[in-house]
Amino acid sequence: MNTIETIKKLGIKPVKGQNFLNSEPVIKALVEAGEVDEQIVLEIGAGTGAITEQLSERAEKVYALETDTTLYQHLKEKFSDSNVEVINEDFLEYEIPQDVTRCVSNLPFQIATKAVEILGEKQIQSSVIVQKEFAEKILAEPGDNQYTETTIKTNYYFLPVKLRDVSSRNYHPQPEVNTSILKLYPNEDRHGIKDPQTLFHVTKALFTNKRKKTRNAFVDARHILDITKEQGKEIRDELPHSEKRPVTLEIRELGDISESFKESFPED
Repeated sequence: MNTIETIKKLGIKPVKGQNFLNSEPVIKALVEAGEVDEQIVLEIGAGTGAITEQLSERAEKVYALETDTTLYQHLKEKFSDSNVEVINEDFLEYEIPQDVTRCVSNLPFQIATKAVEILGEKQIQSSVIVQKEFAEKILAEPGDNQYTETTIKTNYYFLPVKLRDVSSRNYHPQPEVNTSILKLYPNEDRHGIKDPQTLFHVTKALFTNKRKKTRNAFVDARHILDITKEQGKEIRDELPHSEKRPVTLEIRELGDISESFKESFPED
């Protein structure tokens, strides 16, 4: 039974943001990219179980999360005697088991940004489908319009690789956007960042005026940085890369600035 037939049989009327992958070649490509053989795999938004089924055939164990109660019951029955543990829980509130080594998911659009961040914090190698626009932000280079705080955070945690784009025609119902398959390799240690939280805090501040010179963006973001205008002016010219613009800064350069900021304003 294919995805559309399953949805109809279950009487599901998809709501906004509920788009089911309905392409065997795309599902196969996603699972292949996951490198799941004999791994403990997490799937976020298992849906009808089309991806889950292929994961189950290759992985040692699969944790399949699904918030829709009808789909959850369907999955419980479908995988009742298998290596799949079906869980009716929102991923954003879920405590990922310690034994998870991979994530393979067609990520729900509305939680994709936060989901990638959580997976990054846990350093879980992932193969995911996300909106193409989100993928382009993740893969943006310094100086690009799409080079954002999201780019910095994702590339701090992962080395991202785009495998292919996926047309909206491969979904039911068909969304208004295309998607991309991304492979995310955990690699947070490569940047040499001592304090990632300060890096993210300073990046968020500077990127509110990302096309100004860093020295000026720093002072303008004083409310986010919790410093006074006078304090900002006092150290702005001492900041590394102060004449460059935030949108052109690489992660290591933003790390230099965040370290300088932390030294100038140590926590009490």
